[in-house]
Amino acid sequence: MKNVLVFFGGASSEHDVSVVTGVMTANCLGGKYNAVPVYIDRENRWFTGDMLKDLSWYKTENFKAVQKAAVFAGDPCLYAVKKNRIKPLLRAYCAINCLHGLNGEDGSLAGILRLSGIPFASPSIFSSAASMDKYYTKIALKGIGVKTLRYVKADREEYYADRAKVVKETVGKIGLPLIVKPSNLGSSIGITLVKSEEELFDAFDLAFRFDASAIVEVALENFREINCACYRSDGKCVVSETEEPVSANDILTFEDKYGAGAERKFPADIPENVSGKIKKITEDVYRKLGFTGVIRIDYLLKDGEVYLNEINSVPGSLAYYLFTDSTENFSVMLGELIEEGIKEHNKYKSNVFSYGKSNLSFSFGKGGTKGGVTKK
Repeated sequence: MKNVLVFFGGASSEHDVSVVTGVMTANCLGGKYNAVPVYIDRENRWFTGDMLKDLSWYKTENFKAVQKAAVFAGDPCLYAVKKNRIKPLLRAYCAINCLHGLNGEDGSLAGILRLSGIPFASPSIFSSAASMDKYYTKIALKGIGVKTLRYVKADREEYYADRAKVVKETVGKIGLPLIVKPSNLGSSIGITLVKSEEELFDAFDLAFRFDASAIVEVALENFREINCACYRSDGKCVVSETEEPVSANDILTFEDKYGAGAERKFPADIPENVSGKIKKITEDVYRKLGFTGVIRIDYLLKDGEVYLNEINSVPGSLAYYLFTDSTENFSVMLGELIEEGIKEHNKYKSNVFSYGKSNLSFSFGKGGTKGGVTKK
């Protein structure tokens, strides 16, 4: 069987949600694939073992029942690590990233997998990084003509050097009410709705606990949040129906998204032309920003205007619920993601990574080198 590494957990505030996504994904892989769980704990240590497919393990975390694990550059294998010795366990056919937040959604894991030569059925280094940092998301989306809310970026160092000045300038540029978000975080953690200058101090203090920068946006009133997901199968984009999460709060909270009583309307009760517009934007973003794997995009809808709010490059449960209501069909979807990841890896390998002879054969004598310094 083909070994597929499923990464989840991580040193992130979204650790527990990632565990649920990873365990579900590992248990839904079937057929010709052997799911190999790779759990990353809150201290960034890697572990593997069949026990990690059982959610009950995480209540006790019996590390004696699992093995420390690692991968290495230039080697598409998973290794067991014991007493500073390594032993090859298996050769990886592909990997799936189920790490929410930092070190997963930001492109870090994609970089490790690229260096090791392990294909991955998840977004690339660039598309992950551009999605994770909300400031760079804004820049990327502006470049491809996608509408977002008006915003300013705030810096933690500048804020604590002169808190009153930063607050005054922020309100002057954005007005009130406004939303403050850590630049690199998800699941609504660290987000505050601000209705006065006094509240902005507390909002910045909270956001800067999680990241060195924050995004401050215009706060819409009487808006609706609409989600849409996309992945690629056999070279074609598969776009989901739209959904509308339901919240009794001013902004969608962590509990609204992941709590036991989380509600949603699926498909979203919005005009067909608006739903079609959101689906088209979703596919355009997927293609133009070079995504692979599955993503979910969250939109804000106000008076017929559509604003892209956030791109989730590793959505909860891989957003399978927007494509199917059965785990059997999710297994099929995972197979499609894996084989698409293999195709992307082979395309990457087909590139030429050298040019002519080694530069080391060039002379450092008379005439010097390009960009170098020569003696006269």
